[in-house]
Amino acid sequence: MHSNLQTVVIISIFALCYLYYTARETARQQLDIYDLIMLSTVAIIPSAFVLFPRLAEHLARLAGVAFPFVIMFGALFAILFIFIHRLTAKIHRLERDNRLLIQEVSLLKANEMLDSKAHHQQRPQGASGEK
Repeated sequence: MHSNLQTVVIISIFALCYLYYTARETARQQLDIYDLIMLSTVAIIPSAFVLFPRLAEHLARLAGVAFPFVIMFGALFAILFIFIHRLTAKIHRLERDNRLLIQEVSLLKANEMLDSKAHHQQRPQGASGEK
């Protein structure tokens, strides 16, 4: 099984553009290194299957699958599942941190209000001229 030239060109252009975009976003600190690696595999795996069709056939034989693209989609599904799981954990951690910050701000405001009331109650009483 060989890939035709049009498929190789399309997949290669996609992979190069996508890898450039993710590397640029990582350089701008929009993505961290782990995200770069996970998202890059979305372009690298199809490229490997198109550029090295014998490797794809060998992997399919090892897995006992008739079609190599099943292995490719399985690998992509696993990578995306790991990425989504990581994002879910990150969102949960951010929600917990947000809840904690809200509680801390509420406590600070409550303390500020108590200090403000205590300061107003301790006004000097000698201003009206009474002894």
